[in-house]
Amino acid sequence: MGYEGLPREYRLKRSRMRLFLWVITAGTVSVALALLSADDLPTSFTYPFLVAWVALMGWLFYATLRCSTTADLKAVHVRAMVRRRRLAWEDIQDIRGELNPGAALHEHAPDVLVYAFGRDGKKVLLPFLDDLHVNVEREVAVLLEAWEELRGEDWAPVPEAAARIDRHNARHGAILNAIANTMLAFVPLTVLMLLPLFVDMPGWLESVLRPLVVLGLGLPLVFALTAITTYRRRMRNG
Repeated sequence: MGYEGLPREYRLKRSRMRLFLWVITAGTVSVALALLSADDLPTSFTYPFLVAWVALMGWLFYATLRCSTTADLKAVHVRAMVRRRRLAWEDIQDIRGELNPGAALHEHAPDVLVYAFGRDGKKVLLPFLDDLHVNVEREVAVLLEAWEELRGEDWAPVPEAAARIDRHNARHGAILNAIANTMLAFVPLTVLMLLPLFVDMPGWLESVLRPLVVLGLGLPLVFALTAITTYRRRMRNG
């Protein structure tokens, strides 16, 4: 399809727009009821805070509606909440979908996000170009074909950007691997934490196997060690 598939625009779906509005409204009502029912809060604080809260939520909803990704024959235009960016086709170094680490923590978050990499090698999130709004594989294929056709015959990757993208790939893979290993470590660490309930142990060992120590230190330690070793291995192997 290539550039013949342009222009393309990606925005918040109407169904998710309504859900977002409902969440903001419900949250605002809850905050208002909590503040108005609090007898120990002065009105000089309550009403200004409510006005500020409503203004913030209104801006958040309005800014989210304005967010978009648009691809035309000249460039990819990214409109975020507080910033606009224009990525000319010849400046783009790559366009790809990546697994979203935050999806493991939030059931309504997209599993795959799409990024474009600029001339400096920095990644730019393409709003609403994700698996909750579009067929990511199809849309990325269209954009990649358009990029290959519109970037110019003399296009060549920027070496500094390529090196930065390689480091990004190593970090992203390391984070995903660390999250997976931390989740796997939860069960054995929990078993270790419960051992003092079934096995007689020295006092010093029981104090070490307390929940705060085992989970509070064990999980971050597993994450950090896995992330560091994975990143170094990926950078070493290229």
